[in-house]
Amino acid sequence: MKKIGIYVCGDVSNRCTANGCMRVFNAKEDSFNRYKNKEIQLVAFNNCSGCENKPIESLDIKIEKLKKAEVNTIHVSTCIRGRCINYEKIVEKFAKYFDVIGYTHGSKDGKKDNTINMSKKSSTSV
Repeated sequence: MKKIGIYVCGDVSNRCTANGCMRVFNAKEDSFNRYKNKEIQLVAFNNCSGCENKPIESLDIKIEKLKKAEVNTIHVSTCIRGRCINYEKIVEKFAKYFDVIGYTHGSKDGKKDNTINMSKKSSTSV
């Protein structure tokens, strides 16, 4: 079974219900379509510390907890992909430990055509 973590923007989470991420996870649509015929479990739903609070530095403790939860794959949210200047750094840091899918819902390519998917096994795009 794949154990999934979703990582969302801390600033956006102050006004977002996470309905978009949860809807596509439960329906296995958009970025979760890859699991259509697989058993998956959402074991973590977390947000960054916010733009003003060192979002890259705060990942270390979260990564340790995600590893303890036996997360296989992190889906970095569409809100991070669309607005965060640290998007690439976040994906790269997570990819040292997990497979990373660089969005949750909406277009696979995104408005900026910047979606990054990485495999921790080979540090290559997936």
